[in-house]
Amino acid sequence: MRKIGIITDSVANLDSKIVEERNIKVIPLKISIGRQTFRDGVDLTAGDFYRLLEKTEDIPSVEPPDSGEFLEIFETVRNEGYEGAVCILSSSSMTQSYSAACEARDLIRPFPVVVIDSRTSTMSQGFMVLEAVKAAEEGLVITDVVERVWNLRTKVNFYGLVGMLHYLVRCKRLGKFSAYLRALCNIKPIITINSEDGTIHSIARVKSREQGIKYFLKKIEGAMASGQKGLHIAVVHAAESEEAEKLVKSISKLYKCKEIFIQELTPAIGCVTGPGVIGVNFYVE
Repeated sequence: MRKIGIITDSVANLDSKIVEERNIKVIPLKISIGRQTFRDGVDLTAGDFYRLLEKTEDIPSVEPPDSGEFLEIFETVRNEGYEGAVCILSSSSMTQSYSAACEARDLIRPFPVVVIDSRTSTMSQGFMVLEAVKAAEEGLVITDVVERVWNLRTKVNFYGLVGMLHYLVRCKRLGKFSAYLRALCNIKPIITINSEDGTIHSIARVKSREQGIKYFLKKIEGAMASGQKGLHIAVVHAAESEEAEKLVKSISKLYKCKEIFIQELTPAIGCVTGPGVIGVNFYVE
């Protein structure tokens, strides 16, 4: 058994099979819709969430885990015999998971837990978690595992094409008037996550999904120019499985991928973006 336990939150968007096979501890965020509250990925799957959005007029909201929940999972890892833990969480600019985990870390000392703000989300965060698992399985000590994660954090990229602008308006990413004009002109924003502060930004505008896909491919091509060992990529979507499959096929034809995933965006992310999103997370070795 490896010596270091790996923990993350549900925003990392990792497939449940991978989580089970690699013994990754995932703490879920909570999703509230009307009077109902669900645990992200536990009581509410991504598919069920987007189907529910079609039927309800209630606006969903997200609540991060509290320090008590983090303390419980840290204690579980300690009791399973690990010598320490690395906890990789979604951007502190998006949720309060990071601060809650830091409180729990201080309560469980001297058991060593390193809490990392990924400054990103979805499979960009997931790639960092998988890198931590690989490093731990190689037998590295906790400081070296953390260093591997920090190094990868500078390489991961996310670009997403938004389908429904009113979700970004709710999250104050776009002004109401700006979103109205773009909708009239059928202009779709492309968003990214700033690696410096972990915030979502609109960085480009396109008039069609096809133009958005070309934008993604151009960004991947630019990254490939500086890499040598291979492309790691995850295509993510919100109720757009057919389009995601098409994008995976296009990327596979153009590039030799070291690993490639396709994931539906977890409800915790879907509360912000809404349905209709398609995006790419990637890095090049």
